[in-house]
Amino acid sequence: MIKSGQSGKYLGIRAPGPLERPARELIRLALVALAYWLAARLSLNLALVHGQVTPIWPPTGIALVAMLVIGRRVWPAIAVAAFAVNLPIGPSPLGAALIAAGNTLAPLVSVELLRRVGFYRELNRLRDAIALIILAALAGMTISATIGSAVLVFSGAVSPTEFWPTWAVWWVGDAMGILLVAPFLLSLLAGPSMPLAFTWRRGLELMGLLAATAVVTYVLFQNRLRLEYLVLPLIMTIAWRFRLRGAAPAALIASGVAIWSATQGAGPFAGETLFQKMVTLQVFNVSVALASFLLASFVDTQERKEEMSRLYDSARLASEAKTEFLHMAAHELRNPISVLTGYLVMLSDGSLGPAPERWKGPLEVLTTKTRELNHIVTSLLEASRVEANPLPRSRSLTDLRTVVREACERARPQADLLAAEIATTLTGDPIKVEADAEELGRILDNLINNALTYNLRAPRLSIAVSSDRDRAFVRVADNGAGIPEDERERVFERFHRTNDPAFRNVPGTGLGLYIGRQLAEGHGGSLAIESSSPGDGTVFALALPLFVATAARDQRHEPAPALVSAKNTS
Repeated sequence: MIKSGQSGKYLGIRAPGPLERPARELIRLALVALAYWLAARLSLNLALVHGQVTPIWPPTGIALVAMLVIGRRVWPAIAVAAFAVNLPIGPSPLGAALIAAGNTLAPLVSVELLRRVGFYRELNRLRDAIALIILAALAGMTISATIGSAVLVFSGAVSPTEFWPTWAVWWVGDAMGILLVAPFLLSLLAGPSMPLAFTWRRGLELMGLLAATAVVTYVLFQNRLRLEYLVLPLIMTIAWRFRLRGAAPAALIASGVAIWSATQGAGPFAGETLFQKMVTLQVFNVSVALASFLLASFVDTQERKEEMSRLYDSARLASEAKTEFLHMAAHELRNPISVLTGYLVMLSDGSLGPAPERWKGPLEVLTTKTRELNHIVTSLLEASRVEANPLPRSRSLTDLRTVVREACERARPQADLLAAEIATTLTGDPIKVEADAEELGRILDNLINNALTYNLRAPRLSIAVSSDRDRAFVRVADNGAGIPEDERERVFERFHRTNDPAFRNVPGTGLGLYIGRQLAEGHGGSLAIESSSPGDGTVFALALPLFVATAARDQRHEPAPALVSAKNTS
């Protein structure tokens, strides 16, 4: 029970007791084992080899789905149920145990293979359907077929010459259990997550199509005209209309009618040998499986691509409209802000006459806030400009060391105010890039300003310039608050601001790092977080292409320039 903190009364919500969770788990495993055993006993009525090998083995589909949904911890239930099934019909208790081990290991391996390729249980991607066919059905079931057939041969139940025919029937039966039963169960478990909502009309339509599938398949298998594949267009129509929810049961119905006809020797199976029956039946089953859930997955994939394309176009149009609005708003605000700034300057310096002493404080506040507003407008204009044209305005041969020195000089007043230390490590030789020096300076200004601002102690910065083959690097390291791992890409998004309460009142637009990355990429480079640790600081790395002459020198393996250190300490 959960107790209210104020009144001391119970709220009527009861937490699970210490024994309830294990009990629920045991019940769940028992239900899985029971479903496996019942499906196995029913399918053994269709056994073709030694009373054990059937053209379809639904328990493999049940085991695979159980392990996908509940987890690999369900394997003991599968093992116990498989042993219970094989013990009465197996060659010996040991043989039954080995066959049960193969029946358990095969779906376990299949599930692991599916997990490694990022399988989605919804089967709404073409790659998931292909993975189910190749990895789970064709590859995974070789394990159970090999172990089971080997046990029958070594126990004397099957002669050695019959190993491969037995193996083929066993393997195909297990694979059919995956291809026909697993999609059906997954379609039932998917529930509301399926893309198409059901109505009474659609439900009746599906029931009618499934009934038609059963009737048409029965009629086709009751004659020797070999027209059984005429049911495939009907199954494909169901897959197209209802996706996996309709395709899976349609395939299962058609396959069930075909298997029943094979055991009765009706229609195309009349007069055929066991091998001929298996070939006819399994080729039909594979065709039905491919025409059902594979087509359903393909249609889902195509619709998802179209939907993603529509969403992308909508987002792009919305982004363009927002950018245009911000550009227009910022441009229109520039003139009023300039006028306001001018009048504030004249009031402060007495150009309009001596201002009362009591105006001094308010005028300083107004001047500061006007400067912040002007900075915001400038950032908005710059963001809209780099979105419209991310390429540099003008390129010239620029020494990165000079860009860093000038950025440090611009930051000196703020550093002095905060008692901050800025250390620079520069190379002895020039590090030349073909770039817009003003835009590179803007990137560094923003990185230095962030390092000085988002810090709860005396800021310590280290700016290092280096080169490596055809790239030049500027690394800005600080001792600031750091950036959590899940925020390291989001900080480069437009208007992103930290949620840390300690920096809630820091002014800004959240555009600085966004603009910096856009400018870096416009120069053919990159801006990224190289490392960060909350509470210990962050290292930003700006990478740019070296000027071609410098790159050629590096390729000739000339010695790297020595490093010298220059340190500004306030």
